[in-house]
This record gives sequence, structure tokens and C-alpha cells, in this order.
Amino acid sequence: MVRCGARAFRAQYGDVFADEDWLITHSLAVLMNLYRTYCCMVRRGALAAMIIIPSLCASAPLRENFLNDYCTKCHGADKQKGDRRFDGLTASIKTPDDALIWQEILDQLNKGEMPPKKEKQPPTAELLAAVDAITESVGEAALRFKGTAAHTVLRRLNSFEYRQTIGDLLGLNVAGWDPAADFPPETRVNGFDNDAETQTTSGMLLDHYFVAAEEAIQRATAFGKKPEVKNYVQKSPFYFEKRKAGDLPKIFQIDRYRWISDKGYDDLVARYYRGGHIGFAPLGHGGAPQSGRYTIRVQAAAIDRTNPYTFLEDIRSGDPIVMEIAAVTRGGSVESTGNVTTQRTLALVEITSDQPQWFEWTVELERGEEPEVRFRNGTVKAKALAFKLNRFSKGYPELEAVGKLGLGKGDLALAMLKAYRGPKLRIWEMQVKGPQLEQWPTRGHSLLYGNLTTDQISRANIPERLRIFAATAFRRPLRSGELDPIEKLVTAKLDAGMKPMAALQLGFQTILCSPAFLHLNEGTGKLNDYALASRLSYFFWSSLPDQTLTQLAAAGKLHEPATLSAQMDRMLADPKSQRFVQNFLRLWLNLDHIGEMPVSTDFVSFFRDNIDAAMRAETETFFRHILDKNLPPREFLAANYTFLNRELALHYGLPPVEGVQLRQVTLPKGERGGLLTQATFLTASANGVDTSPVVRGVYVQEKLLGYTPPPPPRDVPLIEPDASGATNIREQLAKHRTIETCASCHRKIDPFGFALENFNAVGGWRTKYTENQKIDPTGVLPTGEKFTGVTDFRSLLIARHEPFTRSLTEKLLTYALGRAPGFTDRAVIDGIMKNLSTSKGGFKDLVRAVVLSEPFAKN
Repeated sequence: MVRCGARAFRAQYGDVFADEDWLITHSLAVLMNLYRTYCCMVRRGALAAMIIIPSLCASAPLRENFLNDYCTKCHGADKQKGDRRFDGLTASIKTPDDALIWQEILDQLNKGEMPPKKEKQPPTAELLAAVDAITESVGEAALRFKGTAAHTVLRRLNSFEYRQTIGDLLGLNVAGWDPAADFPPETRVNGFDNDAETQTTSGMLLDHYFVAAEEAIQRATAFGKKPEVKNYVQKSPFYFEKRKAGDLPKIFQIDRYRWISDKGYDDLVARYYRGGHIGFAPLGHGGAPQSGRYTIRVQAAAIDRTNPYTFLEDIRSGDPIVMEIAAVTRGGSVESTGNVTTQRTLALVEITSDQPQWFEWTVELERGEEPEVRFRNGTVKAKALAFKLNRFSKGYPELEAVGKLGLGKGDLALAMLKAYRGPKLRIWEMQVKGPQLEQWPTRGHSLLYGNLTTDQISRANIPERLRIFAATAFRRPLRSGELDPIEKLVTAKLDAGMKPMAALQLGFQTILCSPAFLHLNEGTGKLNDYALASRLSYFFWSSLPDQTLTQLAAAGKLHEPATLSAQMDRMLADPKSQRFVQNFLRLWLNLDHIGEMPVSTDFVSFFRDNIDAAMRAETETFFRHILDKNLPPREFLAANYTFLNRELALHYGLPPVEGVQLRQVTLPKGERGGLLTQATFLTASANGVDTSPVVRGVYVQEKLLGYTPPPPPRDVPLIEPDASGATNIREQLAKHRTIETCASCHRKIDPFGFALENFNAVGGWRTKYTENQKIDPTGVLPTGEKFTGVTDFRSLLIARHEPFTRSLTEKLLTYALGRAPGFTDRAVIDGIMKNLSTSKGGFKDLVRAVVLSEPFAKN
């Protein structure tokens, strides 16, 4: 195939596309910029063309007088608290921006947060009259501006969607190979990375598109005979002398922490790759020969689970041994990672018996991946273990004996590890059987080439193969002449002597780099059924529509409410809907860096128990449970249960839970309950080292209540921790609130963070900062409601769960539409909230209401 960068693409294709209306004389980069410019012009044009009709509401003077009497003192010419200024607001609501400001004022009045308690308060009758007047005028404005609503005209697939789309389109296992791994980071707006208006398409991204498209087509191409199912076996020893290891990576070679066993088994003593990982030599020269299903069998046992060494803090005595089967690709540095460039967990199992047992899994391996066995909960590093065994050998006869041998550094480390009587994972044998393929040629190959052999691909049948592929990739029927530029490109290459196979693959590559594939171009107004199919599929699956959705779109039936509702149920029952759970949670709660941020080494359990994966799984399982059971949205706050495994229960300080698999656990009355106290929520709102009530306070309000406090004034210094320990964070914030420009915001922010101060930076419970500094989790909300800790605080949130449900509705709409809800969407959200309350509906009902809403079906 031809590898093309953005510059090479322009050089090769410019002449071919010169006369086409969708490329004209521009490169793809310019084209995409033109598309984005066009979208902005459409939006701005709609606003510019809007007929400005002043509000005729008779209550306009009442609203204006109310602002002058109670608001402009803090939000006027002399002072603008929270960057809000109201003295310039006119009695008439002339623009959507004016309407948004009036809506914000109305929200503050309804919540009872304005005017502040210390300021002049309006009589109840005057307040109610003002609220009624503002509500009437804002409602009238919403109807008047309905035709100027925000649109998602053209939205690029974000990295997550691109990855899933490539996988589903070509039948590739993108869990093992991520085509978007090298893409630049996406821009976030309110936490979400699919906002059409702020998306950019850089030259760097274009380069990555070309490379990813080329590799995707190569991976999907599978000419030749169906691969034979083979049995691969490796028995102990799993390590070799360098001269016998050949070109195998260092993980297969002996060193001071890995040795050749003569006992018929190998012992793993740590979780680090030196002394903690076993590679599979039969696949150690390039990994799995073909993507597909493989059966992996391992004979293993748990040895010396009772740990006699009191100086080892990163391993618990008596715990089951956790064996992990991982899939890795190699090609990276040999230092510390065993050449691993990518890795993922395939299976986990707890072992308690010291007798050899067989364990078996059937898993998907991508071409080039190879399996590894790992001691998941061993002591961290074999090197550090050997050092400690030598340093603290006194009182342990087996270690003292080694110390008296007078060995050199390397030999001493090896001897100490051999003498070690602590927990070990013992492995006798590994077996791998595969690939076990249900279909050959593979689904992706069949889409690309049909039944053609390499010799049958010709100038005559290339256009048909391109059209078949493009119709699926573009997620809609092809338009007349749409592929002419690509067909001209392929013809030009054939005329220049390129072989038919290479020319066809170049055509496929170009299709995967075209705007019709990379963008969701849904137009304006009511979506047609094909666009609606894509909106639905990218909402729940982050990928292209399947055959069922496409057939319904072709029949013109998908827009029918009953059909949409039925398809939602079908799609949520599909395993692909777990992408909705994972990706929506990732963006909503900002969970990208759970397990990746540098966590303080003080949190021993975080490293010992590998709880980052359990943290994510807890929140995902909790979310899925509420969705599948159609429980009320308030359950996210009020649930008295969660989903735990052994490690997470110990981390929370709760009664023991058996096993590595999550199970539903009823929580004892106390500090835990709901999303608010889950480790993901508490870790994402900290920095991995320490906590800040300000950071957590902002996080709680943004993620749960849909309110983003304004940024601090530029001339106010940041709050720095007192290194002397003389004051705690509460005292520092109290001093900070003496600064007038800070007081109003921190009065609203700090209490939401103080309530969670009993949780450390990874969600563990604490009662003190230091030995002499007790934590004070009390506070007063802006409404005047008091709490003594997280239990009271959570009760207050539950009692006022409507703001949470509204915020959740807005975030679901943002995720579904690729834009933030606008002013004219508020009426839709109000209607969803009202219907949900009246019907006592659940979370699935809320999701259904989003799918059946007017904004979902139009632009």
C-alpha cells in the first residue's frame, strides 16, 4: 500500500481532484477548515438573520425595577461579582444572549441564593411577582427564538468514536489495536470532547488518519487459506540463557531476578516484569499469527500464601494469589517493561490451593499480541524484595544462611529470592490453541474484496468494490458522482503502472480519509432517517449503525417514536452499549486519568491491590445497574449499596468481600453511599497526592449540579499549603474569604468540598490530616442548611435531587447532540423533568426521553 502524509496526499491527489466540487483545489485539511467555517457561518447567519422583536411583555418595568433595587449593587457599573453585570440589561429581551442572562437570574431567585442573605431582601409578594414576570418573559422569548436554536451541522468523529467505528466497520479487535492511539488530544467543552463547534482538524491529525487507514486496511486484508488451528505448548523453564534465547525479548532471558528452573515449575515472586511476568516463547517471535479467538490454559498454584516477613508492607499475608493473563505487544524499551508497547488484561483469577490446577480462558488476541502470565498482587519489585530480604534477614534462618555465603551482589540477590518463603505464583505449563475463526475470509475482508482473489482484482471491478465499501463507511446511500474523484485517482494510479491491488487499497484508504467518513454531516432541520440512525448509534455504541438500523432508515420507519423506542431497547441490550456506559462516565466525571495520575506512595493499598481497575468497574457497574433496572435518577445519590471486590472493600475499610469479581454489597449506615463517595469520584476530584476543598467543591457542583463557578480574579494569589503544618486548609480558606472579591464565590464552593474532606486523594477514609490536625467536615450551604459531615451532606443533596436530574439530562443531551444545550432547549429539558416527575420515571425513562426529544431528531 501507499503511505501518504498530508503533504504527500496534496502532491498526489491535487490534480485528480482539481475539478471536483467537494475538493476543488484544496487539500483535505483546507476542505475540513472550510467545512468548519461553513458551520460557523450557518450558525452566525441564523443569528444575524433573526428578526429582533422586542418583548411586548407588560411586566418589563417590574423586572427592571427589581434589578435596580436588589441586584445592581453587586452586579452593576462599580462591582461585578462573579463577572456578572446587570445594569445594562434592557426591559426588552431582544436576543438569545439577553434571554440566557434573565434565565440565570431566574434560576438564582428560584434557588433562594440571591439576593445574598446579608443584603437587602425583597418582600415575599414582590419576589413572587418578579419571579412570575421573569418566567413569563423568558418563556415568551424561548418561543420567539425557537428558530434560532443551536445546530450540530457538521461534527467530526472524536478519537473514541473513530476507534470503535474502524473496529466495527472492518471487524477489527480495537481493544488490542487502537487506530487512534497517536491522535492529538481532543478539545473538551464542559467535560465533553464531541462538541462540533470547537473541534479542530490539524495537519498532524490528517497525517495520523492516513497512517491509521493504511494499517486498518492491512489488518482487515486476509487473502489465502483459512489459518490452521494450532496447539502451542511451553513447559517450565520459561527463561533461557541469552545464547539459547536467540532474538527473544529480555523477558525470556535469565538475570539476577530470573533463573532457569530444574524443578519442573517456575515461581513468580513479584508483580514487576523481572521476577513477576512469564512470556510465552512459542509466540515470542511476533505474537499471534492471526487475529481471532484463542484458548489459553495455565497450570498454576498458590505457594506460601502466609507471609512470615513483617517488613513487607506491600503484600498481605494470607490473601489468595491473583493470577493475571495479559495480552501484550512488544517493541518498546527493554527497561522495566519487558519491551511492552501495549498491554491489556484478558483475565484474572484468584488461586488458594498449593496444588497444581488447570485454568482455562477463551479470549480474543489481535495479530501480533502474545499472552503473559503475571503475579497481580505480589510484592512490587523483585529487586526491592531481594534488597529487603538481605537487609532484614536477622531472625529468619533461611535468609541468614544466605547472608553468610559471602556472595557478590548479583548472586546474593538471586540466592535471597530462591530462599524466599513468602507468597509466590507457581507455573508449570502454558498452552495456547488457535486461531479459532468463525468466518473466513473475515468479515472486514469480505466487505473490502467480496469473493475476489488477488488475481481477480482488476480495473473493471474496482469501482464496484469502492462503492460497496463507501456506502457502509459513509453510513448512508452514496450521492450521484460522489466517488468520481476517488475513482479518477485510482484510474490515474493504474495508468501510471500501479498494481490493481495497491490501487484498490489506495481507494479504500482515501475513503477512510474523506469528510463523509470522518464527519457526521447531518444538515439542518429535521434529520433524515439515515442521519437519525447515525445519531442513535453514536449515542449508544459510539460507532456506525448496524444492518437493522440501516434497513429501518431505508424503509423510512426509524423516525417513528415507537420504532425509535424499540431500537433504543435493542441497542442497550447489545454488548456494544457498554461503550455508552464507559465513555459517558469517562467524560461526565473526567475519569481519563484514574490509574494514570501519579499517586502518592503513601497510598500503599493503591499499588498493592491494583484498585484503579476496580474503581472504574465499580462506577460502571453501578451506572449500568441503575440504567438496566430503570431506577430513579436520585439513586445515583441515594443508593445504600455499591459493587465491590476484595481489594475495593478493603480499601473502603468495609467487611471482607471474596474474589476479584465485583458483587453487589449493601453498605452499612455511615459515610458511604451513592456516586458521591465512590473512589472514582473522589480520586478524579483530587490530584493523587492531596485534596483541596476548593477543587472538590467545584467538581461536585460541575458534575452533580451543573453549575460551574466563575474563575478566580487574576489579582488574587493562589492558596498554597502551609508546609509548617501550623494551619489546616479550613483555616487557610477562612483567611482567603476575608478578601472581598473571593468571599462570595468561596461561600458557595467551599462547603461542597469540606463535606468530603474525610476522604483522602484516592477515596480512602481518614479522620486526621496529621497526628495533630483533625478534620472538620462541617459546613453551611449557600441556602443556610447545615451539615456535620458527608452523611448529612448527602442527605441534603438527596432531598434536593431535582438539580442533579436536570444536570444529568443536560449532560445526556450534550453527549447525544455534540453540542451544549442552548437557551431554546430549556423548554425541552423542563418538559422532560416534568414528565419524569409526574410518571415517577427511572433513569432509562430519562434516556428514552432524550432519544424521543425534538432536539435529538433535528439540527
